[in-house]
Amino acid sequence: MLKKTVAILFGGQSTEYEISLSSAMHIVKLIDKDKYNILLIKISKLGKWYLCNTDYLLNKNKLLLEQQIAIILGNKYNLVSIKNNIFLPKIDVIFPMLHGFYGESGTIQGLLNLLNIPYVSTDIIGSSICIDKDITKRLLKKLDINVAPFITLYKNSSIPSFNNIIKKLKLPWFVKPARHGSSIGVSKVNNQHEFINALKLAFSLDKKIIVEQLIVAREIEVGIIGNKFPKVSVCGEIITNNNFYSYHDKYVDNKKNRLIIPAKLNYTIVKKIKRLAIKVYLLLGCNIMARVDFFLQENNNIIVNEINTIPGFTNGSIFPKLFITKGLTYSKLIDQLISLAIQRHNNKTIMV
Repeated sequence: MLKKTVAILFGGQSTEYEISLSSAMHIVKLIDKDKYNILLIKISKLGKWYLCNTDYLLNKNKLLLEQQIAIILGNKYNLVSIKNNIFLPKIDVIFPMLHGFYGESGTIQGLLNLLNIPYVSTDIIGSSICIDKDITKRLLKKLDINVAPFITLYKNSSIPSFNNIIKKLKLPWFVKPARHGSSIGVSKVNNQHEFINALKLAFSLDKKIIVEQLIVAREIEVGIIGNKFPKVSVCGEIITNNNFYSYHDKYVDNKKNRLIIPAKLNYTIVKKIKRLAIKVYLLLGCNIMARVDFFLQENNNIIVNEINTIPGFTNGSIFPKLFITKGLTYSKLIDQLISLAIQRHNNKTIMV
């Protein structure tokens, strides 16, 4: 059987640049190299595209970028070297490990649709909905799915006073950029002084932010893979000793946190969470893969927290661990995601 060529996109212009590199590195390590030829394509923080040596991510200090490349639409070979005008090999599938706004917002998905190449990511509509916490929560709320109480604020618009927000939301709050992930720019707020600092931080990253009421609950997460008939992983639970599961907790010092897989839940609750995860996944237009995060309160009330359409693939990332526990190896999970991308591409008459 002929090997397929998989291009792994990494880097990018989002605040989650370093996480992207780590995720891509683990895919390069664990993808089945008997089945796939690998192209590594780095997008710089300035938005330039580079073809890298195949082990660039594994040994960044010794190996340099090979060449800058350009994109050509409407051609069998879509990428060309700027230096010598030589086309890159035909790409069968693109695996975008681009976390954050430019990777999960529908922008790169639109470009890949124009290139007419299968890609391992939710398509444009689902990506653009799920990247925006405000839009996601409003849609779910309209569909009678529980979300944490929140309000949305816009930069350069009239901001309600601290006392007015207290009338709507009980302290403490979380202040979050609406379109960022990995807890970047998120602050926990207990008083007016903290609120002012939280606004400055969040608005430095996004023109739209949300103020969300803290939910006292267990944090439960599930992974989903699939198109029309998605499959759900086991439930996992994050237990953190800090105020909240911050960027530092996730990627710098995660020794203080525990990930329990499978989560200690009764069968009825597990069933409800999995059913709700699939419902949310399909309602928001997701496909290929996602991670859905929930709050489970003492009274067994289930609240949807967030949905992530390009979950991390780092060494400590939850998404692959949820499936590995169910019996999939890392390389088999990657293989399934690539197959799903090709299946969706082949079944589509209109790219969205």
